[in-house]
Amino acid sequence: MLTVVAGVLALLCVSGAVIGYVLYDRATTPDRSAPDVVVVNYLQAALVARDDSKANLFTCAGPLPAVDGFRDQMTAREQELGIVFSINIEDVAVNKTDATSAAVHAVIRRSATIDGVQQSLTDTWRFEVADQREGWRVCSAAPAR
Repeated sequence: MLTVVAGVLALLCVSGAVIGYVLYDRATTPDRSAPDVVVVNYLQAALVARDDSKANLFTCAGPLPAVDGFRDQMTAREQELGIVFSINIEDVAVNKTDATSAAVHAVIRRSATIDGVQQSLTDTWRFEVADQREGWRVCSAAPAR
């Protein structure tokens, strides 16, 4: 009887550990399920959270200089004006090139209240994304012309 109870308890412990691992993995794995999702998640990490290590989870090969430069200009403008921009990602559109690559256009809106007046600026960006082993990743970024 003691052996049966010990076996059942061991099985419950192992099952609980496996379930815990699966739930933890799902909760902490970045969502790279689609081209538009990866671009929005990348921009949220790079421009809103300003977390380079998290942003790099969504790129093909590390930092994207154009977005980093845009963020640096935005930060300098915030310091100059003594404000903090609110960032919104809007009008995200995907143009699939083939099964493993796509171009994504997105509008980045920066809003702030300056001298009591709500103001905003928009910039349209183009992102090249590729479907790699672990999902979609942003490979390049540039302002759309």
